[in-house]
Amino acid sequence: MSVCAMVLVAGCSAGGGGDGAPPEAADAPRSAETPQSDVAVADPGKTIAQAAFDGPKGRFELAVVSLTARGRLANLTLTLTPHYEGKESALAFIYFGGNAPVVSLVDPVNLKRYLVVKDSEGNSLGSGNENYNIGRPNTLNYTFAAPPENVASVDVQFDDYPPFRDVPVSR
Repeated sequence: MSVCAMVLVAGCSAGGGGDGAPPEAADAPRSAETPQSDVAVADPGKTIAQAAFDGPKGRFELAVVSLTARGRLANLTLTLTPHYEGKESALAFIYFGGNAPVVSLVDPVNLKRYLVVKDSEGNSLGSGNENYNIGRPNTLNYTFAAPPENVASVDVQFDDYPPFRDVPVSR
């Protein structure tokens, strides 16, 4: 326990300004035009599979960007581009008619369905009731138990819409 605490303290205090930035970044001036955090948005042009569906509030495009297994976990990245007449943004449960979409992986080799992993407090490790930007791609991430090594691809199920079949699992 004390070794972990020392590593955490050392990791937090090492480097330049104490904010986790490398030493050279601590002395760099920050302008009002420079964003303080870089939120990665998946490139909707680089997708494994994509489709368009009619949802309760309008048509939406959904794309599988990646499915990567590392160790015992797998991360699924999707982009969702919703359309909703007269709106600039909408919460997932409103856009999808009362519930946030349920996402799962289906393993056709072992006949298993993988649900989004939950943390020790019961919270799903994935996009939930996100506030979607209407008319623009929104990046959604979900964490699952990784399928076994002998599973090269799975089906991705997004709510009650037709699944994306044979999505490759990169390792």
